[in-house]
Formats: sequence, C-alpha cells, structure tokens
Amino acid sequence: MPDFLHRFEDASGRVFEGTTHLTVREIEDAGVREILQTPGAALGTWKFLDALLDPLAPTFRFQEPLGHAREVKTAVSGLFGRFVARAYAVRHLGLTHFDHVRKPPMILNRPMNGILDRVPGMTGDMPDWIAWGRGTGLAIVEAKGCHDSKGPQAALDRADAQAARAEIRVNGHLAPFKRYAVATRWGFSSPKMREPMLWVKDPDEDGTLTDTEREALELAVIRRQAAALLAPLGHGPLARAVLDLDQVLFPNLIENRRERAREILYSSPRVRIFGEHAAPDAELVGGFVTRLGPLGDTPPTRAQLAVLRDLGLRPMFVGIERSRLKQAVEGLSEGSEGKAASLPEEVGLPDIGAGADGSGSWVVHLDGEADVEPLGE
Repeated sequence: MPDFLHRFEDASGRVFEGTTHLTVREIEDAGVREILQTPGAALGTWKFLDALLDPLAPTFRFQEPLGHAREVKTAVSGLFGRFVARAYAVRHLGLTHFDHVRKPPMILNRPMNGILDRVPGMTGDMPDWIAWGRGTGLAIVEAKGCHDSKGPQAALDRADAQAARAEIRVNGHLAPFKRYAVATRWGFSSPKMREPMLWVKDPDEDGTLTDTEREALELAVIRRQAAALLAPLGHGPLARAVLDLDQVLFPNLIENRRERAREILYSSPRVRIFGEHAAPDAELVGGFVTRLGPLGDTPPTRAQLAVLRDLGLRPMFVGIERSRLKQAVEGLSEGSEGKAASLPEEVGLPDIGAGADGSGSWVVHLDGEADVEPLGE
C-alpha cells in the first residue's frame, strides 16, 4: 500500500504529522468517478498508476518526473492531485458525495434558497468540490498537486486561498461547513529521490441550519453527484429528473417531478454483479466503461467483454445502488451523525469494499473474477 508523508492542520491550528495510506485502486477508482463527472471529458487510461509508479518503493513514488515542459507537469500534477485528494477525502475525511463547483451562484435547493456562492469581495478561481459525508457534514474542498522540491506548502497555501472563496448560504444566512485544502507533492525515484507528501488544512466555517435546511442541502449534494455520474453512463433522462427535484418552488410541482423521477427509475435497466469475489450484493443502475470511454446504451455480451479484456481495454461497470437512488428520489435523508473528529484517521470510513466510496456508487472491474447479470427493466 503506497504511503505519503502526511501533515494535517486542524481547525484549531494544531498540526499532526505522520504517514497516511491510500491504495492504487482507491486512487484509480476516484479518478474514474472524477472524470465521469467532468462535462465533456473523455475517459482516460485507468491502468496508469501501476505503469508510472516505482514498483520497488514502499511510498507513492513515480519512476520519473511527470513530463518535461512546465505546463505539462502542472497539468498532469493538477489532474493526479484531484484523484489523490478525492480518494483521501473518502478514506480519511469521511466525505462520500462530491459535485464540481461551477460558476457561482450554484443553486443547490431552490425552495430553501440554498446556494453555493462566491464570498463577497473575493476574486479568482473557485474551489473544486462541494462535498458531504455522514459524520462530517458539508464541506468545500480544493485539491492541488505539485512537484516543488521545497515541499507542498506553497501549493497548500494556494489551495487554502481558493477554498476560502466559496461559501454556502440558505435563505441568506451562512451554513456551517468545513473547508479542506489538500496538496500533494509527488515523489520520484529518478533523477532525484523525493518522498511523496500529502498535506491537509482544515478550517471550519461557523453557521446555523435547521434540521430541514440541513437535510435539503444534504439531499442536493447527493442528487447532484448521482446525476453527474448517471448522465455519461447513458441515463440522461434519469439524471435530469433527479436534478429537477431541487429546482422547483411549488409543492405540487415537486410532487409531479418526483413521480416522473420514480417512473424513469423504475423503468431503468438494472444489473447485479456476481462472481467469486464480486461486490456489491445490490442492484445497480449504471453503465459499462472502458479506457476508451463509456460503451453506450447497449450492454456488451460476455464474449464481447472477454475481447475487451484481451485487448487491454479494462472493461468495468460503474453504477449506483438502486436503493440509494430511490432514497434520493423520495427525499429520504441519510442523516448526519455530527461533526467529524480532528484527525482524519479518526474519521474515515469502515471497510467499504473495493470499488465503493460510501455513497452507493461502485466501480466494478470486470477482470474475470466478476460478471454482470442484467435484470431487465
């Protein structure tokens, strides 16, 4: 399991140092979700880390620098930094649902006037994600990756400044949430050995929410992640129906849209994963993906999956548990269990299984040990 030198500064300013762990599979699966949620992005080659990492190093160390030109290093560092930060946030911060921050103001819940907006007077790029996790609550997260020989402090400072540009409000008043800045400094085996570092800063933003307002914002983030994953997997109508639930003001219209979302969900094809080491034991709604991108509406046969494996295209199934989608449609809150602890190792998630992220979404690698059984419509 690759290690990072770890530095965590909590909301009170206390600093904790040590080592933190992430598996290559966790980082790659975070990358799959991240790119699928990125509008217009083509899916990349997901068997990238094993080829780039030093197989003899116990730490997360690349064999050589990520390109030669500065702009290439910056671009690749930024992309990989997002993957590592998202995997870290799932495993060690207890955040499970992520949606990309778009041009503010982002309307999260129109009936509650819940928005993510720019802090007045602030300029510059907005942070990467609005996120939520049971036990952690709402969060704004900014990720940076760098190759600075002095360490990740400068990148962390930029991430911290970027995370500070966004705020969450409901009916005009500030909501409580956490701000996370996550910076990764890559390690290389050649030409010069450097240890990989992962530094985190965790300030809090005080505010007040009623239980109704908190649940509305929680549902909004859950629905936004579900829609962002479903759309590129061939479920555009369902994605739009789920998003629309938070965009109407009048109760009768909300119920009409909920009924429409129910109809689409119940008629959506679903699958079950099975095999010797298969997971999860739940019906999934999603689609097949290879390193060339999503396969479209028609699922491949077993013979076609075997050909894709032989060609090195790494077929996988990415989906969301149907029961979680039903909860999102019906407006059933998953329930926050309070504030997160200061140290990320004390938060985290239980052993959620390979391919899971705690949100009900799964990345199932169809490498011969798992198979997909369509269950019809």
